[in-house]
Amino acid sequence: MEQQYKRIYYLDLMKSIAIISVVFYHGVLPQITMTGTMKFYSYYFLQAFAAVATPLFFFVNGFLLFNKELDLHKHISRIIRMMVLTVIWGGITIISLMLIRKEILSVGEFLKTLWQFKENWISHLWYMGELICIYLFFPVFYYAYQKKASILVYFVCIGAIIIFGNAFVNEIMTMLSILVKHPVVIANKNIFNMFNPFKDVNSYALIYFCCGGIVYRYQEKIKNFMKNKKWIFVTIIILDTCFLFMCGIMYTKLNHNLWEIGWYGKETIFTFINVLAIYTLCMNYNKSNKVIELISKNTLGIYLIHIPVLRFIEQIIDVKIITTNICISFLYTGIVVIITLLLSLGIKKLPIVNGLLRF
Repeated sequence: MEQQYKRIYYLDLMKSIAIISVVFYHGVLPQITMTGTMKFYSYYFLQAFAAVATPLFFFVNGFLLFNKELDLHKHISRIIRMMVLTVIWGGITIISLMLIRKEILSVGEFLKTLWQFKENWISHLWYMGELICIYLFFPVFYYAYQKKASILVYFVCIGAIIIFGNAFVNEIMTMLSILVKHPVVIANKNIFNMFNPFKDVNSYALIYFCCGGIVYRYQEKIKNFMKNKKWIFVTIIILDTCFLFMCGIMYTKLNHNLWEIGWYGKETIFTFINVLAIYTLCMNYNKSNKVIELISKNTLGIYLIHIPVLRFIEQIIDVKIITTNICISFLYTGIVVIITLLLSLGIKKLPIVNGLLRF
Protein backbone atom coordinates (compact mmCIF):
# COMPACT_ATOMS: atom_id res chain seq x y z
CA MET A 1 0.00 0.00 0.00
CA GLU A 2 2.87 2.42 0.66
CA GLN A 3 4.38 3.80 -2.53
CA GLN A 4 7.10 6.37 -3.22
CA TYR A 5 5.41 9.16 -5.11
CA LYS A 6 4.79 12.87 -5.13
CA ARG A 7 1.99 13.39 -2.63
CA ILE A 8 -1.43 13.34 -4.17
CA TYR A 9 -3.63 14.49 -1.32
CA TYR A 10 -6.88 12.98 -2.53
CA LEU A 11 -5.22 9.56 -2.67
CA ASP A 12 -4.25 10.03 0.98
CA LEU A 13 -7.92 10.68 1.71
CA MET A 14 -9.04 7.60 -0.24
CA LYS A 15 -6.55 5.35 1.57
CA SER A 16 -7.64 6.77 4.92
CA ILE A 17 -11.31 6.10 4.12
CA ALA A 18 -10.35 2.56 3.10
CA ILE A 19 -8.36 1.65 6.22
CA ILE A 20 -10.93 3.18 8.59
CA SER A 21 -13.61 1.12 6.80
CA VAL A 22 -11.48 -2.02 7.23
CA VAL A 23 -11.06 -1.45 10.98
CA PHE A 24 -14.77 -0.67 11.37
CA TYR A 25 -15.67 -3.78 9.35
CA HIS A 26 -13.45 -6.11 11.40
CA GLY A 27 -13.87 -4.43 14.78
CA VAL A 28 -17.48 -3.35 15.08
CA LEU A 29 -19.61 -5.21 12.55
CA PRO A 30 -18.83 -8.78 13.75
CA GLN A 31 -20.48 -7.81 17.06
CA ILE A 32 -23.83 -7.13 15.35
CA THR A 33 -26.37 -9.95 15.30
CA MET A 34 -29.26 -10.34 12.86
CA THR A 35 -32.23 -9.05 14.85
CA GLY A 36 -34.36 -7.09 12.39
CA THR A 37 -34.13 -4.01 14.62
CA MET A 38 -33.31 -0.48 13.50
CA LYS A 39 -29.87 -0.90 15.06
CA PHE A 40 -29.20 -3.96 12.88
CA TYR A 41 -30.38 -2.22 9.70
CA SER A 42 -28.27 0.86 10.48
CA TYR A 43 -25.09 -1.17 10.91
CA TYR A 44 -25.91 -3.34 7.90
CA PHE A 45 -26.22 -0.19 5.78
CA LEU A 46 -22.79 0.94 7.01
CA GLN A 47 -21.43 -2.50 6.15
CA ALA A 48 -22.77 -2.05 2.61
CA PHE A 49 -20.71 1.13 2.30
CA ALA A 50 -17.66 -0.51 3.92
CA ALA A 51 -17.57 -2.96 0.98
CA VAL A 52 -15.48 -0.30 -0.83
CA ALA A 53 -12.55 -0.75 1.60
CA THR A 54 -10.21 -3.20 -0.15
CA PRO A 55 -11.42 -2.24 -3.67
CA LEU A 56 -10.21 1.30 -2.89
CA PHE A 57 -6.78 -0.09 -1.99
CA PHE A 58 -6.56 -2.05 -5.24
CA PHE A 59 -7.72 1.02 -7.16
CA VAL A 60 -5.12 3.32 -5.57
CA ASN A 61 -2.36 0.74 -6.12
CA GLY A 62 -3.19 0.58 -9.82
CA PHE A 63 -3.47 4.37 -10.03
CA LEU A 64 0.08 4.73 -8.71
CA LEU A 65 1.81 1.73 -10.23
CA PHE A 66 0.65 2.05 -13.83
CA ASN A 67 1.89 5.61 -14.01
CA LYS A 68 5.50 5.30 -12.90
CA GLU A 69 8.39 3.81 -14.80
CA LEU A 70 8.63 0.05 -14.36
CA ASP A 71 12.00 -1.29 -13.25
CA LEU A 72 11.55 -5.06 -13.58
CA HIS A 73 14.37 -5.94 -11.16
CA LYS A 74 12.99 -3.62 -8.48
CA HIS A 75 9.50 -4.90 -9.14
CA ILE A 76 10.57 -8.52 -8.62
CA SER A 77 12.41 -7.48 -5.45
CA ARG A 78 9.20 -5.80 -4.24
CA ILE A 79 7.20 -8.99 -4.84
CA ILE A 80 9.74 -11.07 -2.89
CA ARG A 81 9.61 -8.60 0.03
CA MET A 82 5.82 -8.75 0.00
CA MET A 83 5.87 -12.55 0.09
CA VAL A 84 8.39 -12.62 2.94
CA LEU A 85 6.44 -10.00 4.89
CA THR A 86 3.13 -11.87 4.42
CA VAL A 87 4.58 -15.17 5.65
CA ILE A 88 6.48 -13.63 8.59
CA TRP A 89 3.58 -11.46 9.69
CA GLY A 90 1.15 -14.33 9.25
CA GLY A 91 3.26 -16.35 11.68
CA ILE A 92 3.53 -13.46 14.15
CA THR A 93 -0.24 -12.91 14.01
CA ILE A 94 -0.97 -16.59 14.67
CA ILE A 95 1.37 -16.61 17.67
CA SER A 96 -0.17 -13.36 18.97
CA LEU A 97 -3.69 -14.76 18.68
CA MET A 98 -2.64 -18.01 20.39
CA LEU A 99 -1.39 -15.98 23.35
CA ILE A 100 -4.47 -13.75 23.40
CA ARG A 101 -6.90 -16.66 23.15
CA LYS A 102 -4.79 -19.01 25.28
CA GLU A 103 -5.17 -21.54 22.48
CA ILE A 104 -2.06 -23.47 21.50
CA LEU A 105 -1.77 -24.97 18.02
CA SER A 106 0.44 -27.91 17.21
CA VAL A 107 3.25 -27.40 14.71
CA GLY A 108 1.12 -29.08 12.03
CA GLU A 109 -1.92 -26.94 12.82
CA PHE A 110 0.26 -23.82 12.89
CA LEU A 111 1.70 -24.50 9.43
CA LYS A 112 -1.72 -25.43 8.04
CA THR A 113 -3.24 -22.22 9.44
CA LEU A 114 -0.38 -20.19 7.97
CA TRP A 115 -0.56 -21.80 4.51
CA GLN A 116 -4.35 -21.76 4.21
CA PHE A 117 -4.90 -18.27 5.68
CA LYS A 118 -7.37 -19.94 8.02
CA GLU A 119 -10.54 -18.04 8.88
CA ASN A 120 -10.58 -16.25 12.26
CA TRP A 121 -6.79 -16.40 12.32
CA ILE A 122 -5.08 -14.68 9.38
CA SER A 123 -7.82 -14.74 6.73
CA HIS A 124 -7.55 -10.92 6.53
CA LEU A 125 -4.17 -11.41 4.80
CA TRP A 126 -6.02 -12.56 1.66
CA TYR A 127 -5.48 -8.99 0.46
CA MET A 128 -1.71 -9.45 0.48
CA GLY A 129 -1.99 -12.72 -1.41
CA GLU A 130 -4.23 -11.17 -4.03
CA LEU A 131 -1.98 -8.13 -4.43
CA ILE A 132 1.08 -10.35 -4.89
CA CYS A 133 -0.75 -12.32 -7.62
CA ILE A 134 -1.60 -9.07 -9.40
CA TYR A 135 1.99 -7.82 -9.08
CA LEU A 136 3.30 -11.07 -10.61
CA PHE A 137 1.50 -10.33 -13.88
CA PHE A 138 1.64 -6.55 -13.67
CA PRO A 139 4.55 -6.15 -16.15
CA VAL A 140 2.37 -7.70 -18.88
CA PHE A 141 -0.48 -5.27 -18.20
CA TYR A 142 1.98 -2.37 -17.88
CA TYR A 143 3.46 -3.11 -21.31
CA ALA A 144 0.01 -3.16 -22.91
CA TYR A 145 -0.92 0.06 -21.07
CA GLN A 146 2.18 1.91 -22.28
CA LYS A 147 1.90 0.69 -25.86
CA LYS A 148 -1.82 1.20 -26.28
CA ALA A 149 -4.01 2.14 -23.32
CA SER A 150 -7.16 1.14 -25.20
CA ILE A 151 -6.08 -2.51 -24.81
CA LEU A 152 -6.26 -2.17 -21.02
CA VAL A 153 -9.57 -0.30 -21.32
CA TYR A 154 -10.90 -3.23 -23.35
CA PHE A 155 -9.71 -5.70 -20.70
CA VAL A 156 -11.32 -3.72 -17.85
CA CYS A 157 -14.61 -3.36 -19.75
CA ILE A 158 -14.78 -7.10 -20.46
CA GLY A 159 -13.84 -7.93 -16.88
CA ALA A 160 -16.37 -5.49 -15.43
CA ILE A 161 -19.17 -6.78 -17.65
CA ILE A 162 -18.48 -10.40 -16.74
CA ILE A 163 -17.73 -10.00 -13.01
CA PHE A 164 -20.07 -7.20 -11.96
CA GLY A 165 -22.60 -8.04 -14.67
CA ASN A 166 -22.74 -11.65 -13.51
CA ALA A 167 -23.48 -10.59 -9.92
CA PHE A 168 -26.09 -8.08 -11.15
CA VAL A 169 -27.90 -10.73 -13.21
CA ASN A 170 -27.91 -13.00 -10.15
CA GLU A 171 -29.55 -10.24 -8.12
CA ILE A 172 -32.14 -9.49 -10.82
CA MET A 173 -33.03 -13.18 -11.21
CA THR A 174 -33.46 -13.54 -7.45
CA MET A 175 -35.67 -10.46 -7.39
CA LEU A 176 -37.80 -11.75 -10.27
CA SER A 177 -38.26 -15.08 -8.50
CA ILE A 178 -39.69 -13.15 -5.54
CA LEU A 179 -42.03 -11.17 -7.79
CA VAL A 180 -43.46 -14.36 -9.35
CA LYS A 181 -43.89 -15.74 -5.80
CA HIS A 182 -41.41 -18.58 -6.26
CA PRO A 183 -38.45 -17.18 -4.32
CA VAL A 184 -35.12 -18.78 -5.14
CA VAL A 185 -31.69 -17.68 -3.94
CA ILE A 186 -29.51 -17.12 -6.99
CA ALA A 187 -26.06 -16.03 -5.83
CA ASN A 188 -22.57 -16.81 -7.17
CA LYS A 189 -24.14 -18.55 -10.17
CA ASN A 190 -21.81 -18.39 -13.16
CA ILE A 191 -24.15 -17.03 -15.84
CA PHE A 192 -21.41 -17.00 -18.49
CA ASN A 193 -20.51 -20.64 -17.81
CA MET A 194 -17.44 -21.73 -19.85
CA PHE A 195 -17.11 -18.25 -21.34
CA ASN A 196 -16.15 -16.75 -17.99
CA PRO A 197 -12.36 -16.42 -17.56
CA PHE A 198 -12.86 -14.66 -14.19
CA LYS A 199 -14.14 -17.60 -12.17
CA ASP A 200 -11.88 -16.97 -9.17
CA VAL A 201 -13.75 -15.46 -6.24
CA ASN A 202 -11.36 -12.48 -6.03
CA SER A 203 -10.98 -11.73 -9.74
CA TYR A 204 -12.62 -8.34 -9.19
CA ALA A 205 -9.38 -7.18 -7.50
CA LEU A 206 -7.56 -7.12 -10.84
CA ILE A 207 -10.34 -5.04 -12.43
CA TYR A 208 -10.22 -2.44 -9.64
CA PHE A 209 -6.41 -2.37 -9.94
CA CYS A 210 -6.40 -1.86 -13.72
CA CYS A 211 -9.26 0.61 -13.47
CA GLY A 212 -7.07 2.77 -11.21
CA GLY A 213 -4.43 2.94 -13.94
CA ILE A 214 -6.96 3.90 -16.61
CA VAL A 215 -8.54 6.58 -14.42
CA TYR A 216 -5.12 8.22 -13.94
CA ARG A 217 -4.72 8.63 -17.70
CA TYR A 218 -8.09 10.32 -18.05
CA GLN A 219 -8.13 12.20 -14.75
CA GLU A 220 -8.18 15.66 -16.35
CA LYS A 221 -11.23 14.75 -18.44
CA ILE A 222 -12.90 13.34 -15.34
CA LYS A 223 -12.08 16.50 -13.38
CA ASN A 224 -13.58 18.71 -16.10
CA PHE A 225 -16.66 16.52 -16.36
CA MET A 226 -17.36 16.60 -12.63
CA LYS A 227 -17.21 20.40 -12.22
CA ASN A 228 -20.22 21.57 -10.20
CA LYS A 229 -21.51 17.99 -10.03
CA LYS A 230 -20.39 17.14 -6.49
CA TRP A 231 -23.89 16.50 -5.15
CA ILE A 232 -24.66 14.21 -8.07
CA PHE A 233 -21.85 11.88 -7.00
CA VAL A 234 -22.88 12.12 -3.34
CA THR A 235 -26.37 11.07 -4.40
CA ILE A 236 -24.93 8.21 -6.49
CA ILE A 237 -23.01 6.88 -3.46
CA ILE A 238 -26.09 7.04 -1.22
CA LEU A 239 -28.37 5.39 -3.80
CA ASP A 240 -25.78 2.75 -4.68
CA THR A 241 -25.28 1.87 -1.04
CA CYS A 242 -29.08 1.66 -0.63
CA PHE A 243 -29.36 -0.72 -3.59
CA LEU A 244 -26.58 -2.95 -2.20
CA PHE A 245 -28.21 -2.80 1.23
CA MET A 246 -31.56 -3.94 -0.23
CA CYS A 247 -29.85 -6.80 -2.10
CA GLY A 248 -28.23 -7.86 1.15
CA ILE A 249 -31.55 -7.81 2.99
CA MET A 250 -33.15 -9.79 0.16
CA TYR A 251 -30.49 -12.52 0.31
CA THR A 252 -30.52 -12.51 4.13
CA LYS A 253 -34.27 -13.05 4.33
CA LEU A 254 -34.29 -15.76 1.67
CA ASN A 255 -31.36 -17.62 3.22
CA HIS A 256 -32.55 -17.08 6.79
CA ASN A 257 -28.89 -16.32 7.41
CA LEU A 258 -26.91 -13.09 7.35
CA TRP A 259 -25.54 -12.37 3.86
CA GLU A 260 -22.00 -11.04 4.30
CA ILE A 261 -22.58 -7.83 2.39
CA GLY A 262 -19.14 -6.40 3.10
CA TRP A 263 -17.49 -9.44 1.49
CA TYR A 264 -19.82 -10.40 -1.36
CA GLY A 265 -20.63 -6.78 -2.09
CA LYS A 266 -17.14 -6.17 -3.50
CA GLU A 267 -18.00 -7.95 -6.74
CA THR A 268 -21.26 -6.08 -7.32
CA ILE A 269 -21.81 -3.23 -9.75
CA PHE A 270 -22.92 -1.07 -6.81
CA THR A 271 -19.54 -1.17 -5.06
CA PHE A 272 -17.74 -0.68 -8.38
CA ILE A 273 -19.73 2.50 -9.03
CA ASN A 274 -19.20 3.61 -5.42
CA VAL A 275 -15.41 3.32 -5.79
CA LEU A 276 -15.47 5.46 -8.94
CA ALA A 277 -17.81 7.98 -7.30
CA ILE A 278 -15.60 8.21 -4.19
CA TYR A 279 -12.56 8.81 -6.39
CA THR A 280 -14.41 11.53 -8.28
CA LEU A 281 -15.46 13.26 -5.06
CA CYS A 282 -12.02 12.97 -3.48
CA MET A 283 -10.45 14.71 -6.48
CA ASN A 284 -11.69 17.97 -4.95
CA TYR A 285 -9.46 17.40 -1.93
CA ASN A 286 -6.18 19.15 -2.69
CA LYS A 287 -4.76 20.31 0.63
CA SER A 288 -2.29 18.78 3.04
CA ASN A 289 -3.58 17.31 6.29
CA LYS A 290 -0.95 15.86 8.61
CA VAL A 291 -3.30 13.33 10.23
CA ILE A 292 -4.70 12.00 6.94
CA GLU A 293 -1.21 11.92 5.44
CA LEU A 294 0.18 10.02 8.44
CA ILE A 295 -2.64 7.45 8.28
CA SER A 296 -2.16 7.11 4.52
CA LYS A 297 1.58 6.48 4.85
CA ASN A 298 0.92 3.73 7.40
CA THR A 299 -2.12 1.95 5.94
CA LEU A 300 -0.16 -1.27 5.40
CA GLY A 301 1.11 -1.28 8.97
CA ILE A 302 -2.38 -0.58 10.34
CA TYR A 303 -3.83 -3.31 8.12
CA LEU A 304 -1.34 -5.90 9.34
CA ILE A 305 -1.61 -4.98 13.03
CA HIS A 306 -5.31 -4.26 13.49
CA ILE A 307 -6.55 -7.86 13.91
CA PRO A 308 -4.34 -8.78 16.90
CA VAL A 309 -5.12 -5.40 18.48
CA LEU A 310 -8.88 -5.88 18.04
CA ARG A 311 -8.79 -9.41 19.44
CA PHE A 312 -6.74 -8.23 22.43
CA ILE A 313 -9.22 -5.44 23.19
CA GLU A 314 -12.10 -7.93 22.92
CA GLN A 315 -10.48 -9.96 25.71
CA ILE A 316 -10.47 -6.90 27.98
CA ILE A 317 -13.86 -5.30 27.32
CA ASP A 318 -17.24 -6.38 25.98
CA VAL A 319 -17.27 -4.69 22.56
CA LYS A 320 -20.98 -5.53 22.16
CA ILE A 321 -21.70 -2.79 24.73
CA ILE A 322 -19.86 -0.29 22.51
CA THR A 323 -21.96 -1.21 19.48
CA THR A 324 -25.19 -0.17 21.22
CA ASN A 325 -24.46 3.33 19.91
CA ILE A 326 -23.23 4.12 16.40
CA CYS A 327 -21.37 7.27 17.50
CA ILE A 328 -19.50 5.30 20.16
CA SER A 329 -18.72 2.64 17.54
CA PHE A 330 -17.14 5.31 15.32
CA LEU A 331 -15.16 6.59 18.32
CA TYR A 332 -14.00 3.06 19.09
CA THR A 333 -12.91 2.61 15.47
CA GLY A 334 -10.96 5.88 15.65
CA ILE A 335 -9.21 4.81 18.86
CA VAL A 336 -8.20 1.46 17.31
CA VAL A 337 -6.86 3.27 14.22
CA ILE A 338 -4.77 5.55 16.46
CA ILE A 339 -3.43 2.62 18.52
CA THR A 340 -2.49 0.62 15.42
CA LEU A 341 -0.98 3.73 13.81
CA LEU A 342 1.27 4.32 16.83
CA LEU A 343 2.27 0.64 16.88
CA SER A 344 3.00 0.78 13.16
CA LEU A 345 5.21 3.85 13.61
CA GLY A 346 7.06 2.08 16.42
CA ILE A 347 7.58 -1.14 14.45
CA LYS A 348 8.82 0.84 11.45
CA LYS A 349 11.78 2.00 13.50
CA LEU A 350 13.13 -1.56 13.30
CA PRO A 351 15.52 -1.49 10.28
CA ILE A 352 14.57 -4.89 8.79
CA VAL A 353 10.82 -4.33 9.20
CA ASN A 354 11.05 -0.84 7.72
CA GLY A 355 12.71 -2.31 4.62
CA LEU A 356 9.97 -4.91 4.21
CA LEU A 357 7.19 -2.31 4.53
CA ARG A 358 8.60 -0.10 1.75
CA PHE A 359 6.67 -1.12 -1.34
